[in-house]
Amino acid sequence: MSVQGTDRKEQKRQQILNAASELFCQEGYGISMDAIAQYANVSKQTVYAHFSNKDQLFETCIIEKCKNAGLDWDLERDERPPHVVLREYGWLFQSMLLGHEARSTFQNTVRQSDSHPELARIFLEQGPKRNVSQLGRYLQKLVNQGDMPFCEDVESAAMQMLLMLHGRPVYWGFFGFDANEDEATRRTYIDSSIDVFLRGYGYTEAKLNGA
Repeated sequence: MSVQGTDRKEQKRQQILNAASELFCQEGYGISMDAIAQYANVSKQTVYAHFSNKDQLFETCIIEKCKNAGLDWDLERDERPPHVVLREYGWLFQSMLLGHEARSTFQNTVRQSDSHPELARIFLEQGPKRNVSQLGRYLQKLVNQGDMPFCEDVESAAMQMLLMLHGRPVYWGFFGFDANEDEATRRTYIDSSIDVFLRGYGYTEAKLNGA
């Protein structure tokens, strides 16, 4: 296939993903593949050429949201001090959760979990579980190099950290309210949460202070 043909194929794929993300966000999992094709301005055959079924399309949309939020960088290869890496990760993670698409998708998933249990399963696997796994691998690196000597279960530690990072803005947002926190307030909360988390697992004050 020529470069031009590859570019055109990727463009079509992105059109489909953009349309599907918006429609999943607006209407939930009940939206049809016909409607997605029409909204993307492509044929239904083109949609199925890229995605074998609606489950795969929804799954890819969730993964793309994490990538677009910057959460797919290779944490294990990042050689900056752990508190610097985790503070940045925390900011990106909370910012993603506060986005309109992420919030609407979550609310639709909860609302339709009885009628579409496969929707909840995919969301859980490609959202929370994926993030826990990615973060857990990085935390294992910290354990191995002696930065978190008190940590015996990196998966549980990853879950603890991610839940801490929700903070007031995400929690309030679940109920449709704005916590009215500016960027400085959010960053202060995230940084302090990371510091508390790391201290609890034995990360030293000297490292936190850059010594």
